Parts: sequence; C-alpha cells; structure tokens
Amino acid sequence: MNNKDLKQLIKIFEASSLSRMRLDKGDVTIELEKQVASMQTAQPVNPVVSVSTQAPVSGAAQAEAPSPFDAVKAPLVGTFYEAPAPDQPPFVRLGQTVKKGDTLFIIEAMKVMNEINAPRDGKIARIHAKNAEMVMYDQTVMEIE
Repeated sequence: MNNKDLKQLIKIFEASSLSRMRLDKGDVTIELEKQVASMQTAQPVNPVVSVSTQAPVSGAAQAEAPSPFDAVKAPLVGTFYEAPAPDQPPFVRLGQTVKKGDTLFIIEAMKVMNEINAPRDGKIARIHAKNAEMVMYDQTVMEIE
C-alpha cells in the first residue's frame, strides 16, 4: 500500500460514520479510530491513525530529521490549502516575513476550514506540504526561522 492509497483510505474513513476500522494487508496493519462527537460539540473530531509494519516504511511515515527552525505542525488530519481560494494568492510564500497570528495556511477536515496561524514573528524558512495535499496530525507543514 503506497502513500496515495493510505491518504485516500484516511479521507474515506473521515467522511464515513465509522468510528473504528482495521485493515490487514500482507505485513502491514492499519488501524483507524476517531472519537464520536456529540451533537452539542462544535469542535472538529481528530482521528487517531496507527500504522504498524514488519517491513521498513518510506516517505512521509518516516521520522523527520530535527531542524534548527520552529516547526508549524498540522493540528489535525486534513487537506492542506495554501490560499483562501483557488483563484487567490497563497497566504505566505517562502522567505516571507510573518507576524504572530498571521494566517499561514488552511487545513480542511470534515468540510471545516481551519486557519492555522503563525505561532511567532519570523520568516518562512521551509514549506513541506503541497497545495491540496493530505497532511497528518503533528506533521511539520512549515518552518519559521
């Protein structure tokens, strides 16, 4: 199972009414679980993703190397958007100076657009995600120097 298949599986799971799912395929086991939100909560539900394998895993599933910059991480699983709309410019560009609280990007999860803001003043040193790409919880999306 490649990263594209995994991302599509997660997207389908998020949109479903299932609260738990397990898939065994060869030497890979994928377990997906999300909390069931009550009708009174307005908070997005964050699924928990667990992948275990006996073979080495490559790509996004590998641990990222430490960086001298401050990481801006995805607070939830969803789709990364660099701009407020397809016909508008990105919120930020590489090398751009930002102030604490400036919108850096959007993560769409369960049809809710979540604006992610700069945690401090600084300059955009790296952008790790591509527009309309699925990001995982706690994945480093940008780095600020």
